[in-house]
Amino acid sequence: MARKQRTFADKIAKGTGPRGEKCPVCGEVIQSIMVIRPYKTDKGNWRFTNEMARVCKCNSKEALADKPL
Repeated sequence: MARKQRTFADKIAKGTGPRGEKCPVCGEVIQSIMVIRPYKTDKGNWRFTNEMARVCKCNSKEALADKPL
């Protein structure tokens, strides 16, 4: 069986472009981002909460909006 000929352009094309799962609604690639939100404790100190969010064009405004804790 003969090997498939691959050109340099084929190698470059494989490595470029968006990767990952696509949103079934809008078709954009879903990205995982870490959202860090500050909050004030009862003693008056500032702490941070970290949460991972999966964001695409559909839910970016809801995921990145300020939420009260």
